[in-house]
Amino acid sequence: MIAALKRYIGPRDFYERTFRVAMPLAMTMLLSSCMSIVDSIMVSSIGMVTAVGNAGQFLTLHDGISWGITSGIAIYAAQFYGARQYRNMTRTMGLSFVLTLANAFFWAIVALFFSRNILLFYLDDPEILVHSQSYLNIAIMSTIPSALNMSFNTMYRSSQNTKLPFIMSLVGGIANVCFNAIFIYGFKIGVAGAALGTFIAQTIVLITYIVYMLYKKPIFYTSFKDIFDLKMDFVKPILYKAFPLIVNETFFGFGSTLFVKAFGMLGTKNMDAYYVANQVFNMFLFAVHGYGGAVSVLIGSRLGEGKIDKAKEESNYQLGLGFVLGLAIILIMMVFKDPILALFSISDPVTYDVAGGLLAVFSIKAFLRMFNYMMFSTLRAGGDAKIMNFLDSGIMYLVGVPLAFISIYLGITDIVLVLLICQIEQVVRLVFTMHRYRSGIWAKDLTKAVV
Repeated sequence: MIAALKRYIGPRDFYERTFRVAMPLAMTMLLSSCMSIVDSIMVSSIGMVTAVGNAGQFLTLHDGISWGITSGIAIYAAQFYGARQYRNMTRTMGLSFVLTLANAFFWAIVALFFSRNILLFYLDDPEILVHSQSYLNIAIMSTIPSALNMSFNTMYRSSQNTKLPFIMSLVGGIANVCFNAIFIYGFKIGVAGAALGTFIAQTIVLITYIVYMLYKKPIFYTSFKDIFDLKMDFVKPILYKAFPLIVNETFFGFGSTLFVKAFGMLGTKNMDAYYVANQVFNMFLFAVHGYGGAVSVLIGSRLGEGKIDKAKEESNYQLGLGFVLGLAIILIMMVFKDPILALFSISDPVTYDVAGGLLAVFSIKAFLRMFNYMMFSTLRAGGDAKIMNFLDSGIMYLVGVPLAFISIYLGITDIVLVLLICQIEQVVRLVFTMHRYRSGIWAKDLTKAVV
């Protein structure tokens, strides 16, 4: 058994290389989620947690698809970096700009014409609807700078420069908190102020990214002309690999909002508790995704170098490290549960207790998601994207979402118990993902398929 475990424990230089790339990226995502929590704390102080959370379902859908686009493109960007094909990296950046902007404009149009009907789908509460629309009308504008910022993050991450995205997140987070405070407490314009603060912060980050790129000329920026040199023989193989990821994130994002619909059937107080607990969970989940993004870059770089066996070996090391980090997340969430919840303005003791129970369940979900996401990141690094539709969104629709609605229709009104039952989805996903991971079919050098 000890010999079997050794395959998941890497040498010292592996951990040094991993933490050099992964820690700034994970901290970037953690910082972003911490700033979101500060947002939520500010919003909770004026009693608008559910209103903002409801409107946030639009942004969840937009961000999910943008994440799918940039993750799909990052498959090639990381391998181009490993193969030292820097002009092709510039072209992937241009493709990312085009696709993420198209996605942002799409959701802006949807919000403009259909926001009322969609918001009512999640929670039919007239008072909350008014405030949700007030927030969304401004917040939807932030999708445009946010989309481009995601593209910049992808390129720096793919070139293993994860420090700059961390600095940018710090700048954006501080700006967001400052402007939120000014508009919410200074000008007293409520949830609209929170949305406006987010938009200004994202715009500041975008302008900084553009100026920095033009001044410093990073390795993935060869020329302005190359950014939009998007001939079909270059775009087609990338879209072929990226499209399944985009589809997956679209369906996964919508599936996530279906959970909100199900939990919304249990009443506004339960939703207040859910949005608070989910925000804390997201803080840890973003760290998981940040680390997973680094894993994709590191494994993808090995594949781009043509070192297939080395990529397989290091993916096992990442899996072992992910297991340990997952256990650490459970411990942190449970130990600091009460101090974190105390930050929110939860006046109702029942809502507070429910939020605490939900956090306990979310800690289990965070551990399982960490383990699954490490394998997802490895599959994605080799372009094994088609199977992701089944492993991620497919299992959500076949297991998780039905369990949520069936539990409620059977008369279970305890949202903590319903959420716990839904975690069967993560266990089922773990079994199927492990089988795919062990097959080794994902280990491919994709750079040879692009002209």
